[in-house]
Amino acid sequence: MNLVRAELYEQAIHYEKGSFITSTGALATLSGAKTGRAPRDKRVVKDDVTGKELWWGKGSPNIEMDEQTFLVNRERAVDYLNSLDKVFVNDQFLNWDPENRIKVRIVSARAYHSLFMHNMCIRPTPEELEEFGTPDFTIYNAGQFPCNRYTHYMTSSTSIDLNLARSEMVILGTQYAGEMKKGLFSVMHYLMPKRRILSLHSGCNMGKDGDVALFFGLSGTGKTTLSTDPNRYLIGDDEHCWTETGVSNIEGGCYAKCIDLSREKEPDIWNAIKFGTVLENVVFEEHTREVDYADKSVTENTRASYPIEYIPNAKIPCVGPHPKNVILLACDAFGVLPPVSKLNLAQTMYHFISGYTALVAGTEEGVKEPRATFSACFGAAFIMMHPTKYAAMLAEKMLKHGATGWLVNTGLVRWKLWFRKPNQVSIHKENH
Repeated sequence: MNLVRAELYEQAIHYEKGSFITSTGALATLSGAKTGRAPRDKRVVKDDVTGKELWWGKGSPNIEMDEQTFLVNRERAVDYLNSLDKVFVNDQFLNWDPENRIKVRIVSARAYHSLFMHNMCIRPTPEELEEFGTPDFTIYNAGQFPCNRYTHYMTSSTSIDLNLARSEMVILGTQYAGEMKKGLFSVMHYLMPKRRILSLHSGCNMGKDGDVALFFGLSGTGKTTLSTDPNRYLIGDDEHCWTETGVSNIEGGCYAKCIDLSREKEPDIWNAIKFGTVLENVVFEEHTREVDYADKSVTENTRASYPIEYIPNAKIPCVGPHPKNVILLACDAFGVLPPVSKLNLAQTMYHFISGYTALVAGTEEGVKEPRATFSACFGAAFIMMHPTKYAAMLAEKMLKHGATGWLVNTGLVRWKLWFRKPNQVSIHKENH
């Protein structure tokens, strides 16, 4: 229970086929048949409360299941975990805001999963572990052990099930670790708005003068790269809350795409891949153990999970004042959007709800030509309530705190954002 990194390395290397130490000290591992999330196999228990509070129906990411089916899958996962010689348990936190911190317990079948969540959630101090008590939310991750396809609501051997009334999540039939991370993010999208806190699928950083910027963007738009700016303090790369006092990172780590990663383009991410980092589904040279980040023979969705303190300019604790700039990123491959546009509040809400970008090769499996896509709130797969709920809260906070909205087209070239004054942004093309 709550093993440290070195212990988890030992367990993974000894007992999990396909786990190796790379030349930089990272743990390279394989996620099995699934190398990405399975959104069509993610379900939420619909009961008297969630039936009224959540977004259901056309366009919603929430696929319903009933309580009885959840309990069948829960018992199947727990029975499997109990049959193993060892399981791994993490007690950790979500949200760097101490007033709104959530205690989570993750029970998993693989050391890889335990190390991944050790990196991605906030790590308690020994004193906090002593007083951890009962968790607010629990994950039972049975990994490769499948659900019964003949169980009601099941459409494959994979099922990721959320029960908000029981504060539990069950994972069957997938070893892809991102299901845990994003499952908890969905939970935060439910819990935080009930406290009048806005949960955001965004990167976040802060200038030396205290000016905070939020970066919204879908896969391939540069959200992680732009938030990890060596000239600004990193608050977080993916999941945040905007409270009455400012912004806070939900997580304790970063989850960066590795395809075509290079020291020249992204030095901070490159240097973060060291002992303690999990490398998912990468290919490396057999003898030198040097990773070939251009190799996508396993998947284009190669990833690195590392603690946020591995980024030199990370701001610890990961909190900041109210944002001054809200930047919506779109990789427009069709030449429609200008490089940068300053938006009024109504325009910001329009683009926030639309969540437009172009999928280009390398962002999703099977994408060879640019294709337009839309994702409400730049994260439709994770929101629990109707998009207008989050948009209204964002508009209220931007208006109250004087934040400026921007639409930046990262297109098919790389741009560098410059923050001149709290409410001014300019860009220039980088020579990469």
